[in-house]
Amino acid sequence: MSTNLADREPKKNKQLEDIMDCLLNSMRGTRERDENTELINTILKAKQEMNDAQNYFDNVTAPELVDHAIYRMEAAKSQYVYLLKLAKDKGLSVTIQPNGDKKVVQNL
Repeated sequence: MSTNLADREPKKNKQLEDIMDCLLNSMRGTRERDENTELINTILKAKQEMNDAQNYFDNVTAPELVDHAIYRMEAAKSQYVYLLKLAKDKGLSVTIQPNGDKKVVQNL
């Protein structure tokens, strides 16, 4: 083993670089998982909004509100379809268990 400090410095630098690379990759993976989870939750909310808009349309009685109900349904549907396309482009899929739990799957 060399006692020369100059010989040990490159090894230490390499080790530090490896550690930093590992930490950065781990952080990227965590951030990506968080973004994917957020996207899935946004999709689920958009689906609920679409269902709510449909329910509103089904129950509206005032003729003046029919156009509003249709607009609300179309807007909710457009948002939902857009978010599904984003998830598909990212290779995401969700399996919803019978007990309501979600399992996010990412196909790479």
